[in-house]
Amino acid sequence: MLLKQVTIKAPATSANLGPGFDVFGIALEQPNDIVTLTAIKQGIKIQTSGIGAKTISLTPEKNTAGLVAKTMLKDFKLESGLKIHVEKGVFPGKGLGSSAASAAAVAIGINTMFNLDLSNKQLIAYAAKGEVASAGSEHADNVSAAICGNFVLIRSYKPLEIINLECPKNLEFAVAMPKMITPPNKTEKARAVIPKLVPLEKHVYNLSKAAAMAVGFATGDIDIIGQSMVDDIVEPTRAVLTPGYSKVRENALNAGALGVTISGAGPTMIAVVNRKTGDTEKIAAAMREGFQSAGYDANAFATRPSKGAYVVEMKK
Repeated sequence: MLLKQVTIKAPATSANLGPGFDVFGIALEQPNDIVTLTAIKQGIKIQTSGIGAKTISLTPEKNTAGLVAKTMLKDFKLESGLKIHVEKGVFPGKGLGSSAASAAAVAIGINTMFNLDLSNKQLIAYAAKGEVASAGSEHADNVSAAICGNFVLIRSYKPLEIINLECPKNLEFAVAMPKMITPPNKTEKARAVIPKLVPLEKHVYNLSKAAAMAVGFATGDIDIIGQSMVDDIVEPTRAVLTPGYSKVRENALNAGALGVTISGAGPTMIAVVNRKTGDTEKIAAAMREGFQSAGYDANAFATRPSKGAYVVEMKK
């Protein structure tokens, strides 16, 4: 072990982006988790503070950060314990990759503390294991975006293959997060409503939009990215779990958004904006009004793509 303590800043992320269910993800500049790992003699101790901290389990096996730590300490036979302090900036259970931020931060932190020299792909694989604690299964869209930054595309899960693309410089996002109570197993419930059988025409529709969105990121075309942010398979079934969905979407588009969708499993919604042609703050405010029309206030804000998680402090 080279370091006694390391602090990592990890971003919120948005998965799916419409047609890319379990495949697309993007890192957001705001909000962030701040995670500090401190070496101790033995065991894993978890502390939480910040937004929604009281809703988070402190049992390692039921905590995404703790599960990643437990797995990595065992796999690499690291003779040390860890105290994990998670300062939550990403509100749990709202569809902005809260669990992924903590999981990604711990994977990067352990890699740094013990000089493991792991690749991003290896870090993503470990961080994805942490998602079992919150989502019930390993999925890499949020954690890969948190680790790699910008836009990610999961080309393959077995073996894990990630394509990471830079975002257009004028790309911004309007985000609206309704102030509503979400159950601890919200992600599992949101996955349960997804149809098991999909008509061919809907599959073709989504495939065309997903392909176009990938092209938009590859070529830096924000208009194509926004226009491709539609989903005819997953989102229609999840819309009923998001109060005010139709009004939020309508308001965002009328205010100048190029596209709008549910962020991850929701209930947060996210809109694509070209800052040359749209006012992101105005669009966020319009989305907030959409949620208010359904009886819920919302936190609404403008943000940009993030370059991903990084170490902010190290102590020997």
